[in-house]
Amino acid sequence: MKNIRALHIASFNGNIGDNANHNGFRNRLNETLDCEIEYDEIEIREFYQSWNIRDFNRSEFINLCNRYDLVIIGGGNFFELKWDYSYTGTTINISKESLNKIDTPILFNGVGCDTAKGASENAISKFGYFLETITRDNKYLVSVRNDGSYDTIKKLYGEKYSDKIYRVPDGAFFLETKKFNFPELNNNLKSIGINIVSDMTDIRFNKDLEDGIEYYDFINGLSKELNTFLKVYSDYQIILFPHIYSDLKAISNLLEKIDDRYRRNRIVIAPCLTGPGSDEYIFGLYKECELILGMRFHSNVCSIAQNIPTIALSSYKKIIDLYKELNVSDRVIKVNKEGFQKELREELKYTIKNKEDIKLRYRMINENVKNESNDFYKRVREWTKENSLG
Repeated sequence: MKNIRALHIASFNGNIGDNANHNGFRNRLNETLDCEIEYDEIEIREFYQSWNIRDFNRSEFINLCNRYDLVIIGGGNFFELKWDYSYTGTTINISKESLNKIDTPILFNGVGCDTAKGASENAISKFGYFLETITRDNKYLVSVRNDGSYDTIKKLYGEKYSDKIYRVPDGAFFLETKKFNFPELNNNLKSIGINIVSDMTDIRFNKDLEDGIEYYDFINGLSKELNTFLKVYSDYQIILFPHIYSDLKAISNLLEKIDDRYRRNRIVIAPCLTGPGSDEYIFGLYKECELILGMRFHSNVCSIAQNIPTIALSSYKKIIDLYKELNVSDRVIKVNKEGFQKELREELKYTIKNKEDIKLRYRMINENVKNESNDFYKRVREWTKENSLG
């Protein structure tokens, strides 16, 4: 297969999980197509109204796309149905007329479809029309990631697109990390990694729901459990992992409630990094941990992908859906519900005692994930040939 010049539009300087996604996806794509792929990148935020740098519908963007062999959009949560201003109801605000002017094949790769933040009837209607356009023309290939996105589309539109859209494992399942001389590690202590978040607290935490608690109830409850854990397990340290700048607020809130003796001696904060290569460091550091407690989607994906035992700290439907699709729902704790502390305490003890069994279970999951992805990547290879890329 000849070499390919690809224009990749996604998040590259936002959440480090996105970088892990691209890392693994590109590994898998290179393996599938068996050729050199040269990537030029555009940050998706340049199209956001808040940044207002680029426009999907300007001739500048259309002409740029037509200078490449392939355009890739995703992965990322770009099929979020909350943008009424958009032609598609999503972040990808492109009209049918603009799409028709782009001759280059477009791969919508592992995109998340999400209605958790709300979805108007207008946005749902626009998105349906967009899906109709991009699933009936072989110039496009569409896939959504395994976080419940496929089921979301089925709930919105029935079986209409079931055989036209691929459900594909998030690219981060195939990431590759590197081993560095990590200054965060203490040779005298074992490490547990924790990722907590402070964004979307109005969605994640709602005291008005049955057994619901507020964000600061979660912080207080988690800090008490960690203080107890560090007292009982004197041979462990905790590494706190921010995936995006707003996670630093959650880390600060948590540290305020931690016993100062532990805070100064047995808790470390990993650097907040973004951009290419940052994922190799951060998730390489993950690999040095015996256990990960993660709230973010990619905190869980990148741990499972590396056979690291996890306890999912769920405050958002996406995490529940991920573990359900992987058939490991028993590894999830709903930390936005009363009584999560006792469940966490017991799960920590169980996981430390049975970590080798959990690793084995994750190895089997990763074998299945790789096998399940084969149909999609086989189709990608066929599709590139059909579009004269091979």
